[in-house]
Amino acid sequence: MKKTSIAVCCLMLFVLAGTVRAYNAEYTHTNYMSNDKPTADGTYIVDEEWMSSGTQTFGTNGMFNDEWCMPSGVWACLLIETEDGTDDAEDQWVICYDSTDEGGETDPDGGTAPQTNDYKLVITGHGTSATVEWYKGTGTDWALTTTPDSAVFEYGQSLTTTPRIEADHYVLELCIEKTDTTMGTTVMGYNWGQFVSYYDGGDGLQQWPPTPASADVPDSWGYIVYEMAANPDPTIPESTGFVVMLAVSSVAAAGAVLLRKRKK
Repeated sequence: MKKTSIAVCCLMLFVLAGTVRAYNAEYTHTNYMSNDKPTADGTYIVDEEWMSSGTQTFGTNGMFNDEWCMPSGVWACLLIETEDGTDDAEDQWVICYDSTDEGGETDPDGGTAPQTNDYKLVITGHGTSATVEWYKGTGTDWALTTTPDSAVFEYGQSLTTTPRIEADHYVLELCIEKTDTTMGTTVMGYNWGQFVSYYDGGDGLQQWPPTPASADVPDSWGYIVYEMAANPDPTIPESTGFVVMLAVSSVAAAGAVLLRKRKK
């Protein structure tokens, strides 16, 4: 009987070990499907481009919207804005993605250090002086890698006003062809681990998930799950500002935003 009990206990421990999540399950966000691919120039107003997306607030005044689409290939699109309107050399966005070698439906594999299927995008500064750097994990750290061309990676930022923040502030938009293997593996699978941060001198570092999560520890990143439909619950009208948006998001953590491109 004792041997049987020990065997059962060992089996249970094995099963539990096999279900350990390689991401921070407390921070999970749904990535909804869109029929439209945004133009990545850092501007938007209320309309179809971001209508299907979901919203995630972070830090003091940060928020991001994301969606995926299939106009040609499979694109993961991200919009980030905070209240920062200062043009400081150290202003910086950092976005990390945890994929797997297999891609597809395989969950992110996490790790205590960046793995060879993990990627980090760092955008520093604004305007013509802005720099864009891509890094790939080595198993122990990050190593600078070649930035993908426009067939895989589209990016733009702008100092502008938006439906959510009335004062001029910086907005970042980017789209990544997530099934492309130019950098060695797919950047994201169907579901993936993600870290998002923005640094500026006024509000300091704002990030999702919050500290102690780190861009260097994939196990601490949030979990992005895909949905084969548009967000069914738009949460903010055109006139809603950030304070109301933050209150709404406390109730509905991943609501959609009715957004569109600013007309030139």
